[in-house]
Order: sequence, then C-alpha cells, then structure tokens
Amino acid sequence: MQRKKSGWKKLLLLFLALLLLFQVGDLIRLRYFDSARHLPVLMYHHFDLECPDGTVVTPGRFREQMTALKDAGYHAVTIRQVRDYVERDGTLPDNPVLITMDDGYTSNLTVAAPILEELGMCATVFVIGVYEGEVRNPNNGWKISIPRFSYQEALPWVDKGVLDLQSHSFNMHLLVADGFSERDGMLSMDGESREAYRWALLDDAEQARLRREEDGVPGELCALAFPFGYYDTGLDGVLAEAGYAVTFTIDERLNRLTPGDPACLRMLGRINVTDHVSGETLVKRVRRYS
Repeated sequence: MQRKKSGWKKLLLLFLALLLLFQVGDLIRLRYFDSARHLPVLMYHHFDLECPDGTVVTPGRFREQMTALKDAGYHAVTIRQVRDYVERDGTLPDNPVLITMDDGYTSNLTVAAPILEELGMCATVFVIGVYEGEVRNPNNGWKISIPRFSYQEALPWVDKGVLDLQSHSFNMHLLVADGFSERDGMLSMDGESREAYRWALLDDAEQARLRREEDGVPGELCALAFPFGYYDTGLDGVLAEAGYAVTFTIDERLNRLTPGDPACLRMLGRINVTDHVSGETLVKRVRRYS
C-alpha cells in the first residue's frame, strides 16, 4: 500500500517538473526565438524638481534615463512608425522603444520636450481633452493644481516631430468616488445598456477629435491610453470602432508586434517609470521586454 502511494507521488512530481519545463521553454521561445518584434513602452506623467508621489520625475533623472537608453542603443519611435510596421510592411529601427506621457501636463513641454529634442528622441502624450489648456476643472470649477498645456502651446513640438498628441479620453478621466461621474474611467455604468454605453464612448471620441481639429493639431488621432488603466475587451472593441487603432494599458508586459496583425496593437503594456529608477536600472527593465 505504501509503494502505491509513493508511485503516485513520483508521477505527480514528474508531471509538475514537465509542466515547469514547458513553461520555461515557452518563455525562452518568446524571449529569444519569437519572429515578432518586441516593443517596450515607457509611461511617464509629470516632471518637477519635487516628487511628492510615484508619478513625478525630476528633470535630472529624466535626462539620465533618456541618455542611458540612447547610449544602450535604443531608438525612440512614434506610433505612426509602429502602425506602419504592423499594417503597411514598414520598418522599425533596432531596439525600438515607445516613450509615452499621460494627462498633458505643461511640464511635458517645458521639461521633457527640450531633453528629448537634444537627444534626438520623441514621445507620445496622451491628453485629457477637456483639460487641454484649462486653468480650472470644467467638471467642478476648481483650479487645476498642475498646469496643463494647450494644443497651441504644444504645436511647435509637434511640428518638430518631438511630440505626438493622442488621447487619454476627452472627459472620461473621472472616478465615481470623486463625485463627478457615474462611471470609473471608460468602463460601463451600473445598469447602462450596451447601446447607450457604445454611444457614450463614440461621443467622447468625437469630442476629442473635434477639439484637436479646432486647434489645428496635425496628424491622426489614432491611439488612446485607458484612464486609470481600467479596461476590458468590450470597451476596447468600441474604441476600435471609434477609430482608435492602438490602445494602451498600465499593465507591465511583453508587447509583440506582428506584421499583418492589427490585433497586436491593442491593449499594449507599459512600464511605469518613477524618479527612483536610475538610467542603468531602466535599461535593465527595458531589456526584459525587448
């Protein structure tokens, strides 16, 4: 009887060992033998000399991080380049990296853009449309604590190719807990019909597009970063219908770009970069997703 139990234990251990072997093998295949190109995406927010929280990076640290990436052979790319590679048989440079910034803070222009220009790099800014150029929150009238740039202020950087302006929603960067919305981010509200939800998302996308056009922002509005990182496949499907060809989460994971497969451009992962991350450490993190 004891021998029988021991045999089952051996079989179980063998099964677990094989399962682990297959998992490790799959990771090695994806990391080193995958035919798709891998795209690490960085996520920043505000830049300031003081860092009260994990979303603020000092100018000195940002310069250090960007310099380290450049010295390590990484090339900043645009969403247009990424789409061309996937949709139109375009090319990407060796070691591509996509640099993104959320919310549309003025510091993206005054701090980050000059550093990027100096180093020959570029970035994408996901702007909350309703806050663009405003000094007060249109939802409650309160003064906006951290200044937001206007599209007109950003245009010189857009014209230079240093910045590309995309969407962080028009006015869905809101939470139920804050008392200004009945939905969290772009998720559906409790009891909201599928059709009403669809039209709410389409309307938000149209308002974002119209605001850009009114201020003469060149280029196509084709990408969106989910507010607060809240998303699901239903939401992403409607955003595809609204014309957003590329969407971004705040999940840290490997992004695989496969030519001819537009689905690979949806719900891309991003690496959150804080002021605590040295240039050397950032390069090591990026290499894990390259």
